Amino acid sequence: MDELQAAILLVKMKYLDKWNKRRREMAKKYKSEIRNPKSEIILPGEVEYAKHVYHLFVVRSEKRDELKNYLEKRGIQTAIHYPKPIHRQPSFKYLGYKEGDFPVSEMLSREVLSLPMFPELENEEIGYICKEVNRFITEK
Repeated sequence: MDELQAAILLVKMKYLDKWNKRRREMAKKYKSEIRNPKSEIILPGEVEYAKHVYHLFVVRSEKRDELKNYLEKRGIQTAIHYPKPIHRQPSFKYLGYKEGDFPVSEMLSREVLSLPMFPELENEEIGYICKEVNRFITEK
């Protein structure tokens, strides 16, 4: 890290606790407002011994691509942060792993979708996202 990056990070560090608190509030809102009677969408969980800061809000759905397209048509940008499992990454090709060697990892890479998550996201926007996710669940 050079001096310029260090200076920028020093300024940002002042806000880290505030940003983490806000992301936790946002995650709580997502979890309370997404209605999921058919378990179509798996929401992120937490464990008792750790405090999740929700750098990303990653959900899982067997209909991930449909959900992504549905939300994008409604002005909601999503992302697929983990499109390829680690063992299928070019840097690990020399290890000789093939499709099917890690079926759970491969399944997860087909199902994960990140919903919007950044501290400036307004509660009304989260409400809209949840409403559209709920609409997708009931329509599909």
